[in-house]
Amino acid sequence: MRRGVFSLSLVLAILSCALAAQVPKVCPRCALLPDAVPDPMGGGQAEYSAERGNAFSRLAIGVTVSSLGIGVDAGTNLGTRLDVRLFGNYTNITHNFRESGFEVSLNVGLANSGAMVDFYPLHRFPLRFSPGYLFFNQNRVAASVHAQQNATFTINNVDYASDNANPVYGTGRLLLGGGGFMATAGLGHIVSHTHKAFSFPFEAGVALINTPIAQFSLFGNVCAVGGPRFCEPAAQFPAFAANLAAQVATWNRRAAPFHIYPILEGGAAYSFTFRRRSVE
Repeated sequence: MRRGVFSLSLVLAILSCALAAQVPKVCPRCALLPDAVPDPMGGGQAEYSAERGNAFSRLAIGVTVSSLGIGVDAGTNLGTRLDVRLFGNYTNITHNFRESGFEVSLNVGLANSGAMVDFYPLHRFPLRFSPGYLFFNQNRVAASVHAQQNATFTINNVDYASDNANPVYGTGRLLLGGGGFMATAGLGHIVSHTHKAFSFPFEAGVALINTPIAQFSLFGNVCAVGGPRFCEPAAQFPAFAANLAAQVATWNRRAAPFHIYPILEGGAAYSFTFRRRSVE
């Protein structure tokens, strides 16, 4: 709870500071037409300028590929150097392969959404700093394994064999869920601040999520290796349950640092004018 309050306060503080930087300088020549620039072709017409337009005058829709999944962004401008955007990602991919005598089915499921504020500190270079918050996150990786004939495996540095009469099988998953503060840096505008319609932004950073949790269960008959051969169900095999619990604990220790989840993202965005002010 404290982390969420601190993260939200930090985002609001950055947003307020950035908005303060949006106050325009007084320009007598610009006072008459604050939201328009003369048409270079003449004719007394005025053309919208994204650099000097009102807040919420430009919209952008983008598609992205990242470590959070395949997603969609929607954003708008708040000022000449400040934008805001919402994003959502969803990916569900399954890959089947064989490894060390086991048939493995690996499924990557990513589902998350959040909001970010994009601040551009430099006028002519599209360097971007983006704090944000991951509101919804149900990311996880799941796997199922089935032993082939004469398969052997190691649990907590102890070797075992699968019983061909009742082969070992199991399921596991790595939970990567939980919302939290995000921070990225990148290049390129998501919401174009010129009349260019397309942009190709890139960013990298981190998201603070819950501590990852690894879970794994094995079933079927387990056999001894390196001595008199005997087989018993996994739940009844001497010391097997304790070794499996120790192995899962090791995996959890290795996964724990990834509560600081890395973000690497690239994509394409299309911007268009949403609202113009009439020039009289």
